[in-house]
Amino acid sequence: MNRTELRFALRMIPFLDSVEDFEDGMVRLRDRRWLVWHPDVMAALFRNDRDLRHPPSRTLSPLLGNRSVLWLDGAEHTAYRRTLAPMLRGARYRTLIEEMVDRSIAELPAGPTSVLMWTRRLTLRIIGRVVFGVDDDELLTAFTRWLDRRLGSRVRTLAHRYLTPGATRSDPQLDAMLLHRARTAEPPALAAHLPPEDLRDQVVSLLFAGHETTASATAWTLYWISRTPEPTADLDATIMESLRLSPPATLAGNRMSDEGMVITPSIYLAHRRAATYENPHAFDPARGQPPPGAFFPFGGGVRHCPGKDLALLEIRLIVTALLRHKHVRLSSPSCTPQLRGAAMAPPPSLAMVAACRR
Repeated sequence: MNRTELRFALRMIPFLDSVEDFEDGMVRLRDRRWLVWHPDVMAALFRNDRDLRHPPSRTLSPLLGNRSVLWLDGAEHTAYRRTLAPMLRGARYRTLIEEMVDRSIAELPAGPTSVLMWTRRLTLRIIGRVVFGVDDDELLTAFTRWLDRRLGSRVRTLAHRYLTPGATRSDPQLDAMLLHRARTAEPPALAAHLPPEDLRDQVVSLLFAGHETTASATAWTLYWISRTPEPTADLDATIMESLRLSPPATLAGNRMSDEGMVITPSIYLAHRRAATYENPHAFDPARGQPPPGAFFPFGGGVRHCPGKDLALLEIRLIVTALLRHKHVRLSSPSCTPQLRGAAMAPPPSLAMVAACRR
C-alpha cells in the first residue's frame, strides 16, 4: 500500500478535503485504481455501468457476505433487485412509518439524547418491520451490538479490515436468529423467493443498508436545520441540500473494467466541487438543479439504491413529525463527521433536547 492509499484508508475525510480542488476531478490511489468525482466522468460511468464489474468492499463484504446483492453482477444482480425492489416501495409503508415515528418521539427522554443513536434505533425498527413483518427489539439490539463491535469506531473498522483480512465477521448465534425470523415472517417475502444459502446475506444487507444511511441522513438534516437561522419552508429542498453537503455515504462502490482498472466514485467530492457548485461548503437549499453526474447521494447506474424512495419518505416523515411535536435544540454548533466504513454520520456525541411544544 503506497502513501496515497494509506492516507485514504486511515484518514479518509481529511484526505478527501485535501484533493477537492483537483480540477480534473480524479486522483490515482495506486496503480490501476482511481478515485473519481468529475461530473462528466460520473455520468459516463453510470451510463455504462452494466458493462463493468463491481468488486466487493473489503470492509463490508466480510460482514454482509459474499452473496450480498451489493456485490452480485449481471443477470444474478438484476434478478435479486427485482425480488427485493417491491419490498422497498416507500408509499406502502407510510402509515407504518408514521406510527413508529410517533412512538419513538413519545419515548424521547426529557434530557439530552444522541441524535444519531435515536435515528439509528428508529430506522432499524422500520426496516426490521419491512423485512420481518413484526417488531423484534431483542433481535435488532443484538444486530446493533454486532455492528458496533466491528464498525463502531474507525480503529475497529481498520483493525478488522487489515489485521484479519478475508476473515468472516459473522456471528453464528445472531445469524440463526435472523434466519429464524426471516423464515417465520408473514408474508415470508425473502425466504419464499431466495435460495436458502443466500438468505442470510440478503437479510443482513437489507438491515444494514436499510437503516444506516437513512439514520445518518436524518440526523444530518436535523443538524443543518438547527444551523440555519431562517430555515426554508421547502423540506424536500432542505433534505436534498443536506444530502449534498453531508452525504451519508462518501463513496459509491467500486467499478472494474475488463482490463482490471478499478474506479471508485466519490460522492463527497462530487457534491463539493467548486466548478459545479457556487460556494460549495455553504448550506443553501435554494440551489438550482445540478448537472448530470454531479449529485448522486444514493449512488448511480445499476447500483443506485433500490430503497431511495423509502429512505426519502422516512427522512421526511421523521423530521416533519419531530419538529411538529417538539421544539428541538442541538447541543453543538458544529460537529466532526464520523465514519463507519464509507458511511458518514454526525458523531454520537451530537445531542438534542426535544421539549414539548406548548
